[in-house]
Amino acid sequence: MEQGITPNAVGTQYNIKGEQIQQWVQRYHKDGEAGLKRAWPHRYPTELKLEIVQKYLTRHTSYPQLAREYQIPNVAVIYQWVTRYTSGKSLETTREKNDMRDGRKTTQLERIEIAQWVIANDLDYVGAIKKFNVSYGQAYTWVRKFKRDGSMGLEDRRGKAKEDHGQLTENEKLMLENKRLQARVMRLSTELAVREKIQELERRNVLKQKNIKLLKNSHKK
Repeated sequence: MEQGITPNAVGTQYNIKGEQIQQWVQRYHKDGEAGLKRAWPHRYPTELKLEIVQKYLTRHTSYPQLAREYQIPNVAVIYQWVTRYTSGKSLETTREKNDMRDGRKTTQLERIEIAQWVIANDLDYVGAIKKFNVSYGQAYTWVRKFKRDGSMGLEDRRGKAKEDHGQLTENEKLMLENKRLQARVMRLSTELAVREKIQELERRNVLKQKNIKLLKNSHKK
């Protein structure tokens, strides 16, 4: 790329995202022409896609930075994941949708608890996968059904379970509400702790700057 021409200008000329041009330039500087050879399509686990998407949404990082960090050849892939996620679409591939080996059998009570936990924790599917030992596909489906139909949407309608009509006892309802509130309190407590830590660091930084200024003034006298 000629000196003085920005990646965005080249991208506009060839109808390619400037971020992708920037990534190609970086790969060329690092590996020469070998870095620009077409790589075989790579299948990324859904959990990894979620991790990258949530890092982009919560940590104010960029697509090129994430591509470098996770060694993803095409920065546009991350853009597609973020777009799908924010539009409410699943990040699973067709093969993953047909393969539920990573999931497990659950009761209606468990499905409601998991859906409530995900919602209370800002759609943290990665956390739900680790905490409850279920697959992304399961958690995603349960949250979608719970938002649409409530607890009735998470009934198990197969076989004899259909006869029970998915009715929860009052104790089960109270237990679920208690767990939902606990998850919300824990999330709010974490957010408060983070804010307090940031404020503490800011105070220290202000004090440090004052001390530096006083020290400089003392040297001038």
